[in-house]
Amino acid sequence: MKKILVLLGILAIGTCSFADEIMVIQGANLNNFWRKKGIDEEKVLKVGQKIMLDNRIPRRVPIFVENKKTVNANSNLYDKTVTIYSGMFMYIDNDDELAYVLSHEIAHSVEAYGGMIKYMAMNANSKKYEQKADLNAIDYMVKSGYDPVAAITMGNKIFGEPVWDWGYTYLHPKGSKRLIDMYKYIYVKYPQYLNSPLTRTPSYKNFEYSMKNDITEFQQKQQKRRMKQLEKGDL
Repeated sequence: MKKILVLLGILAIGTCSFADEIMVIQGANLNNFWRKKGIDEEKVLKVGQKIMLDNRIPRRVPIFVENKKTVNANSNLYDKTVTIYSGMFMYIDNDDELAYVLSHEIAHSVEAYGGMIKYMAMNANSKKYEQKADLNAIDYMVKSGYDPVAAITMGNKIFGEPVWDWGYTYLHPKGSKRLIDMYKYIYVKYPQYLNSPLTRTPSYKNFEYSMKNDITEFQQKQQKRRMKQLEKGDL
C-alpha cells in the first residue's frame, strides 16, 4: 500500500510540474493563431522547415523558439533539437540572417546523428565543429535560396572576440577567425554572392574594414594561385 501511495505521489508531482509549463493562448483559432502566438515563431518554423526540405535532410531536427532575452541559439547534441531564443530577433534583419542561424544549428544536429563517438568528439573539440557548421550552413543556405553573405553580416553582429580561445577557455573560435573562414568559403565556392545587396550593409562594411588585411592577403594568394594554374594550363 505504501508503494502505491509513493507511486501515485510521484505521478502527481510529475503531472503538476508538466501542467505548470502549459501556456494557454486565449481566443486563438486557425485564422488568428500566429498573430496570437507571434509572427517570429511562425517565421522560424517556416524558414527552418524550408532549409530541411530544400536540402533533403533525412533526419529529424525539431526546432523551438524560447521566450528569453538571451542572444543565442543552440543545438542540443543529445536529442538533436534546435532552440532559438527570442533575444536573437533583435539582431536579425532579414530572412537570410535567420536562415544562417538556423542552418548553423541544424548542421550541428545533423552531425550529431553520427552516434556516441561523434557526440563525444563534438563535445571534446567544439571549435572544429563550430567552423564546420558555419561552412555547412552556407551550403544549406545557397541550396535553399538564401544569400550566404548573411552568415557574415549576422556573425559580425553577434560573434565574440575573446582575448584568446585556446583550450576550454572558450567553446567557440574567435569571431574574426569564423568570419574570415566563411568569407574564404564564399569567395571560392559562391563568388557571385559577393556582389549581393548584403555586401552594402553596415555590418558587412564593418567586417570589410576590420578584416581588411586578412581579406587582401587571401585575395592576393588566390590571384597567384590562379596565375600558376593558367601557366600550367589547368584553367
